[in-house]
Amino acid sequence: MKEKIIHVLCEGQTEQSFVEAVLKPYLMDCGVKAVKTVIVSTKKNFRGGIVSYSQVKKDLLLMGAGFHDGQYERHLFTTMIDFYALPKDFPGYEDAQKVADKYERISFLEAAFVEDIGMRGCFVPYLQLHEFEALVFCGIEYLLRIYPGRERQCERLKADLDCIGNPEMINDSPDSAPSKRIIRAIEEAGGIRNYHYNKVSVGRDVTLLVGIENLRAQCLHFSNWVQRLLDT
Repeated sequence: MKEKIIHVLCEGQTEQSFVEAVLKPYLMDCGVKAVKTVIVSTKKNFRGGIVSYSQVKKDLLLMGAGFHDGQYERHLFTTMIDFYALPKDFPGYEDAQKVADKYERISFLEAAFVEDIGMRGCFVPYLQLHEFEALVFCGIEYLLRIYPGRERQCERLKADLDCIGNPEMINDSPDSAPSKRIIRAIEEAGGIRNYHYNKVSVGRDVTLLVGIENLRAQCLHFSNWVQRLLDT
């Protein structure tokens, strides 16, 4: 059996840090030979954040052209891109807006993504519902290890999660995206001290403490992605 190498195109440093520190060890423990990451190119000498779909497509096709299956190994390509603020030129974007159920909408977009890229059999697309910080909501209690004195704010975040019941569904409006809720809570004036929320390091550290199995148990779409990476 050929050994599997997974290439992940990440939206930014936060996603790349998560894949390298949390997802990669898990996949390799499950038999994957290697996991390699790259951040989407946005403009000359800069990486991170997605302004247009053409950037994503260009990088994916370059990745696919640079790695070919050999006698002893095969290559699988995937993405870790936020559904929140997805570029409007993304394949199927307009038609997807007509699909009410968010999980069905994501599936529709990912299918359109595959159709446009054309890397059938070796491409497993993934759009994070609604953004990476949904995974951080799986371990709100761990934020207090990094930001002591924010007990009241973290209780409010837990109440948000309890009200909605699903970390992947926390995104009522643009100003209520998971990351914005967390940033407001951590950087809120008052308390012991004021803090600056570090998306990259905190996202990595909290999800590492939560663990992949617990993330999978709480986030259905994320779990399905991990399973597809293992099964494809």
